[in-house]
Amino acid sequence: MSQIPADDVQALRAALAGGRERVEVSLNLPRRIAEKVLALLDAERASGAVVVPVKEEFTTAKAASMLGVSRPTLMKLIASGELEHVKVGNHHPVPAQAILDFQRARQAGREQAAEVLAEFSNQIGLVD
Repeated sequence: MSQIPADDVQALRAALAGGRERVEVSLNLPRRIAEKVLALLDAERASGAVVVPVKEEFTTAKAASMLGVSRPTLMKLIASGELEHVKVGNHHPVPAQAILDFQRARQAGREQAAEVLAEFSNQIGLVD
């Protein structure tokens, strides 16, 4: 059973039905739900791609698919410590938060690399 009050869900549905580009609505959410909404907004802002986990942990195959890498590459990320996991017997389920954290770190790395490349291009005169 969801912790989100039915009135808040109805208010959001009504605001979205209005058809306007911007939606303004006040919600009263439990902390855990608000944290999930924030994670969703952060993921959208960071990469434009949104992963909405419905489970707390994912198999390595599913986690690899969500990250756009092969399973062997995912296992290398786990072995190197770049991606958190939980070892259960011979399995390595990956927490949803670890997938989101990895995506954020990867995006931050890409943004930093783009800045370094732009600075280098300016220094050598490729860009005016």
